Amino acid sequence: MKNLLLLTLLAFVFISCDKLEEPDILGSYANSPEDCLPANDPLYGCGRFITLAAGGVADVLYGGDIISRTSYKIKGQKIKIEKNDQFGLELTFKKLDDGSLMEEGDKSIWLKQE
Repeated sequence: MKNLLLLTLLAFVFISCDKLEEPDILGSYANSPEDCLPANDPLYGCGRFITLAAGGVADVLYGGDIISRTSYKIKGQKIKIEKNDQFGLELTFKKLDDGSLMEEGDKSIWLKQE
């Protein structure tokens, strides 16, 4: 009986954990670093953006002028953009209450684009 009660309690804890759902995060997010001045290098912009699409597909422009396609995974409240041959970084974001994302590496805020 104790085991059944403990199992029920554990199941309740796992079900009640707050988890990000894919439809909550779909869309484009942009960030412009504080020291970014577009006139510094007209060939390579310093603005950055990501687009999170259904099915775990992400398009990323992280400085420069090449958009890389990669994948992302949702783990709890975090979004992890995977490193691959085309995109050489691994990025982890946390969704904030206002709908924006915070990149965990440099703590930059990425605003959702309408």
